[in-house]
Amino acid sequence: MKVVDASVVLQWLLAEPSTGSKEILEAHLNGSEPLIAPELLNYEVANVLVTKVRLTSDEAAELFGNFSDLRIETYSLGTDEYSASLDLAGRFRLTVYDASYLALALALDLSMVTADRRLATRAARLKMVETI
Repeated sequence: MKVVDASVVLQWLLAEPSTGSKEILEAHLNGSEPLIAPELLNYEVANVLVTKVRLTSDEAAELFGNFSDLRIETYSLGTDEYSASLDLAGRFRLTVYDASYLALALALDLSMVTADRRLATRAARLKMVETI
């Protein structure tokens, strides 16, 4: 089991060239590598589809449906994880959003997969990241 961030999911959804994200999500879909994320993942994916990719509402809804079909288990962060997110954001100069993925991985003692180079660089200091 690994924590996955929005960058990996979005590469797959938007068919961007990355064999890493494809392999990770295929392993998840076949049951060999379950993926989890903070509940924030749902909002990040939806936000990118609507604001950054500039899809029509129908196109965004279709892609969000494809994302939902991945059935990535999401967690609501508790007070401890939120506090850890704030600490990690300050310590590594990250957004609290990005730090929440790290906080979840730390809380559950899991590694994390990301396609976000900046986040990967910071997570590498904690020896818990797999960059794709």
